[in-house]
Amino acid sequence: MMLDTTSSARKPGARVSSERAQPQEPALAKLRIVHLLNELAQLGNGIVNVAIDAAVEQSRAGHDVTVAAPDGAYAELLRANGVQHFLLEPSGGLHPLTAVFRLRRFLVINETQIVHAHMMKGAVIGRLACTGTKARLVTTVHNSWQRHAVIMKLGHRVIAVSDAVRDDMISRGVPAARIETVLNGTIGTARRPAGTPPEPVTLEHPNIVTVAGMYVRKGIADLIEATALIRERVPNVKTYLLGDGPDRAHFEQLARDRGVANSVVFLGFRADAELVMKQADVFVLASHADPNPLVIPEARAAGLPIVATRVDGIPESLEGGKAGLLVPPRAPDALANAVAGLLLDPEQRNRLRVATSRNLERLTVRRMAGETLEVYRRAAEGVVQ
Repeated sequence: MMLDTTSSARKPGARVSSERAQPQEPALAKLRIVHLLNELAQLGNGIVNVAIDAAVEQSRAGHDVTVAAPDGAYAELLRANGVQHFLLEPSGGLHPLTAVFRLRRFLVINETQIVHAHMMKGAVIGRLACTGTKARLVTTVHNSWQRHAVIMKLGHRVIAVSDAVRDDMISRGVPAARIETVLNGTIGTARRPAGTPPEPVTLEHPNIVTVAGMYVRKGIADLIEATALIRERVPNVKTYLLGDGPDRAHFEQLARDRGVANSVVFLGFRADAELVMKQADVFVLASHADPNPLVIPEARAAGLPIVATRVDGIPESLEGGKAGLLVPPRAPDALANAVAGLLLDPEQRNRLRVATSRNLERLTVRRMAGETLEVYRRAAEGVVQ
């Protein structure tokens, strides 16, 4: 691993109130912040996207922000928004402690106050680098379903991306006084598709759309099974899957085995996924585990009728079911009934479109970045609530 610089009286564990200071408020003193990431690739990684959104918004609000990560597509966006890039290369033969020492030197020279680690490697490096400096480590638990997510308790303060994640991490040993919830928000992001735009795609109707990695935990198999059931009531339905991953071949074979290969269309990863999903009649997320997926705010911003599973942070992003239909995970029958009901009832779809479009201010980047800054303040001041 190699590091180098390039210019460029709330309850313990409670959620941060969205009514508190937003990042643009001048009353907040300037903070010096470093975000730690394993990559800057623009390939749909939700953790990277959240960190980029926070860094850009915090810089726009007048804070001194650096992202420590390898080079990648997002570096240009960071520079354009006044965010410094501290080059963090993969191992490359250097001892990890070398990375720690170099990062610590950067923190001391720049009088950094907050190091924000979004991934487990960053949590370890960040905690070691902060030792002996004035910097405080904040960690965000994005993937609580991972066995080693408890490593994120190395943070002086810990952010959970949903109340469900917060409760899970408390049950796994994270002190309730050090962890609080900041829901993800993507509306208002500065991120834009990189490179040459892909060839536009026109979806057939009626249709179902999901945007998800091709992983078993995303419930793709359940959606394929549900499609077979939905076809009995809506024979010409098409299901479009946007995303790639290691289990794609398995799902393609499942579609063939279930006799729905002509109804299930694998579109792969698309940088213009948000544009494609706007053509959806019904948006579905069938995850078995999903702490707080960014695609739910994106689908709500697009005004789509949503059917999703009642797991982890998904209900919180759907107002407990007011902004979308919730079904049990691993239940293709229930999923099929909910989706078919919407496809066959245009009035219900329209009512749900209206419901999904309400209260979107709680899903904005500005709200997320502002609440994150509040966590930084408490970390810098050594506050335990």
